[in-house]
Amino acid sequence: MKRLVAVVLTVIAVAGLAACSGPEQQQTQASPTQTTATPSEKPAIVVPDVVGKTYMEASELLSKAGFRTPVPHGSDGIRWDRALPDKVVAVVSTHPAAGAKTNEETIKVILNRTEAEQLAAQETARAAAKLVNRYRYNCNEGTNTQNIYRSYKDVWASPNYTAGRCTIDIDGKHPSTKQPLLPSEQALVDLVASHGGDVSLPTATVGKVMLMCAKVDRDFADLVVARMDWRRADVQGALSVCPDAPHAAVFQEVLTAVKVSDGTKVVGQTMEPGTYKTKPGVKDCYWARTTGGGDIIDNNFVGFAPEGVTVTVNGGEGFISHRCGVWTKIG
Repeated sequence: MKRLVAVVLTVIAVAGLAACSGPEQQQTQASPTQTTATPSEKPAIVVPDVVGKTYMEASELLSKAGFRTPVPHGSDGIRWDRALPDKVVAVVSTHPAAGAKTNEETIKVILNRTEAEQLAAQETARAAAKLVNRYRYNCNEGTNTQNIYRSYKDVWASPNYTAGRCTIDIDGKHPSTKQPLLPSEQALVDLVASHGGDVSLPTATVGKVMLMCAKVDRDFADLVVARMDWRRADVQGALSVCPDAPHAAVFQEVLTAVKVSDGTKVVGQTMEPGTYKTKPGVKDCYWARTTGGGDIIDNNFVGFAPEGVTVTVNGGEGFISHRCGVWTKIG
């Protein structure tokens, strides 16, 4: 009897365990092993040919092809990270090259200009923009009427180029007023100094040179001053700024011609030996050549010389001239 009861109890326990395992557990045990689906790979992009196009044009074409970011690099291989290529910067190559296929969303673009060159060009452009309004030329035609010009080229095209006089302001101030210089102005001052000019007041040097570019007096080439080396240095500066000036030939004459004014000279010291000639049309001109002891070698009083007066002087002689104007060495 006891053995029968034990068997019955065992059957009941087994049935109870079977009832406790729910349908979900049974289904899990019965289900086959599941696998996770992998997304399909992005199709490769064919690199378009953008060589020779501007960076902006190339960026648009690369974007249409499917690239998210074109990465600009200079001709030196260094990546740009401080400047944006402007409209004149062109593409010389890409990596990958045109026609290649890639799954990358970025592409390396090689440009024909380095970032340093781009930054320098931008600085030059900013300086040029400042120069547009930095100088003001005040000119008149011998009357009280003032004509204002913003560049020396505007003066060239005006009636004031051949009539009247002009002055210049720098940022609304007289050139004698000390001001910070732009890089181009500092370079001009340095050039004048390298030729032996007076740059003790840099803004005055800039104003003088810029005004010379606008116009010069008719007797500019014949004006003999105490420091001709300073004058020639200023002219060198003007030629560096405005070599295309209508009066550029006058600048060249100042640099190359040897001139002396009226007065008493010692040939070989304050006057070079050689043959000199006055301007045409001199009147009441007196000149004399003397020995070292003061004796007259030759002299003449010229009432009127339509073609000018010519005299040859030698080293060691004295030379005197009155009312003859400027003598130019011709030989």
